[in-house]
Amino acid sequence: MTDSQPIAKQMLEAGIQQINLSYNTEQDRLLFRVGLSDNTELLVWLTQRITKMIWQLLNHETNLPSAASIRVDAPPAKAVEQFKQEVQATETLNKLDFATEYKPRPAVRNDGAMLAINAVTVAVAGKSPTLEMPCLEGVTVRMNLNQELIIAICNMLQLSCKEANWTLGGATPAPVSASINAPITIVVDDKKILH
Repeated sequence: MTDSQPIAKQMLEAGIQQINLSYNTEQDRLLFRVGLSDNTELLVWLTQRITKMIWQLLNHETNLPSAASIRVDAPPAKAVEQFKQEVQATETLNKLDFATEYKPRPAVRNDGAMLAINAVTVAVAGKSPTLEMPCLEGVTVRMNLNQELIIAICNMLQLSCKEANWTLGGATPAPVSASINAPITIVVDDKKILH
């Protein structure tokens, strides 16, 4: 007999202070580290499949200039709007702090690294979109996205995937960790299963 009932649903909120993305050769995965305002950090393993999912979800939101973004057949008004978005995105990228080294926190949430098994973005009218990463351990990591965070994550994905020899798309040169001020929510679903 199997009885699966949620015992508790816990939501923990903290602000993101730093993020870091690095390739681990032994695991053949990316380790996404999120330094939080409560002096803890969150560790999430990203496989190549999940990394590509995140890239596909976020890359079109960066508005960074690339060879593919230049469209000769675009109407003038649309080309001007695209140019303005690209200028703003480039200015945002240049303002991000990629020079400060990532500072590991003394405590790790959820007793270690979790494995992301999916990635989706959720948009609610009047609110910032969120990136949701359900993990194998029964935890869903929700990150409220803003333009800075999207650009930083996409930038780091490109660099880390280059190191891993994974293919994502065009490159944007920049270092691999950033200081960001954005909120994160961690949702923990504890389930009791009886056999």
